[in-house]
Amino acid sequence: MSPSKRIISRPVMITTGFYMVCMVVALSMWGLSSYINGLQYVLAPSDDPAALSKAQDAYAAMNNLLTTLATGLLAAMGWFVTSKPDRRYSARTFWPAIVSALCVCISLYWGYISSQNVEWAIEHSIGAMDLEKIQLPRQLQFLTILLGVVFFADFVRRDLTKVD
Repeated sequence: MSPSKRIISRPVMITTGFYMVCMVVALSMWGLSSYINGLQYVLAPSDDPAALSKAQDAYAAMNNLLTTLATGLLAAMGWFVTSKPDRRYSARTFWPAIVSALCVCISLYWGYISSQNVEWAIEHSIGAMDLEKIQLPRQLQFLTILLGVVFFADFVRRDLTKVD
């Protein structure tokens, strides 16, 4: 088959391959995380009254880290787009950057909700941090920033492999 008769162009195949690899990695990591989180363990009640406070501090530190990474990703995206002021991006090239920024903003939202839920747990003297109300926003915060990273990587890949 000659290159002119190809049904799917090479850039489309590369982009499809990129997203397929990202999906395989994400599904593998999700399956591994589900397996590890599903393992049975015996946990004796803690006699240390500071244990819950330490867990809340660790949770807040993780939330701060994810928030910092999200704002750093937005800054990197802004720098990457504005570092070449004479370059114009087509909608086809720029859509991963837009989706990445949206995912990062949603991640920041889930970080805010996550911190509010920890404050709620502290105010109501909830004795555990493993409630779904507390864990789900943190997991959504991580997943949305991960999606933002994938889309930003695709945008950078498209920009760096672009032939002028």
